[in-house]
Amino acid sequence: MIEIKKAYIDTESGQIHYRYLSGNGTPLLFFHRTPASSIMFEKMMLEMKEERPMYAFDTPGFGESFNPEGMPSLIDYRDWLCEAIDAIGIEQCHIYAHHTGTHIASEIALERPEEVVSLSLNGAAYLTGQERQVFKDNFTPALEPDEDGNYLLDTFNLIKTLFPKFDPELVDLELRGALRSKQGRNQAFTAIWEQDFIEVLKKITSPVFVMSAEDDFFIEQVALIAEAHPEINTAVLAQSRIVSPELRTKEIVGLIRPFMNHSEKN
Repeated sequence: MIEIKKAYIDTESGQIHYRYLSGNGTPLLFFHRTPASSIMFEKMMLEMKEERPMYAFDTPGFGESFNPEGMPSLIDYRDWLCEAIDAIGIEQCHIYAHHTGTHIASEIALERPEEVVSLSLNGAAYLTGQERQVFKDNFTPALEPDEDGNYLLDTFNLIKTLFPKFDPELVDLELRGALRSKQGRNQAFTAIWEQDFIEVLKKITSPVFVMSAEDDFFIEQVALIAEAHPEINTAVLAQSRIVSPELRTKEIVGLIRPFMNHSEKN
């Protein structure tokens, strides 16, 4: 029986937690959305078991990784995770990232073009500065605990809206992620709105695949990216809101498997 293992990497700022499966060939790294953790990629990892080494990281502020102080930038997240990648001994890799993870992954690919063999991004916020400011202005911080515990039900009701239909297991996991990452959520979203992803994407030289569920928040950005970057592979996934890696596992793996193999040959 294949079992996903867990481990920690010591960095100068704190411990980074990750899940992994052994294999041969170029590793595949996963970076998760907010407010989830690396657990969201377990289905994808098991779907590709024994194909290649796989590592799914908990971003600092989420899962079992350390809690950053202050308001880190995406460069901070990039450097923390690159430190973990180096400590594991990964010299080249493929990356699959979702929502918040796409923005961290893009900075890694920009910084290390020779190491990132391919970059698959699901749900990237391809937004202008004005659009990012709207998100920033309308951002609602994580709810603070109150004496009656109303914040628990309010958070639960918010999480439910992120799914195409109620899924007890997935909603429970997302809720626990949200409660754990109260500060991490605020930090990560603040960092994202400061990044000019449009300009970052222009500078990435690794092969890129952009996708989104047809009912995702950022589905319209897929067409915009395809128009601006005809060299980039794009795809629209079936309905799954923000949980396409969990609900559309086979569909996604069927897309990225040949993309990664092709990228290795070129």
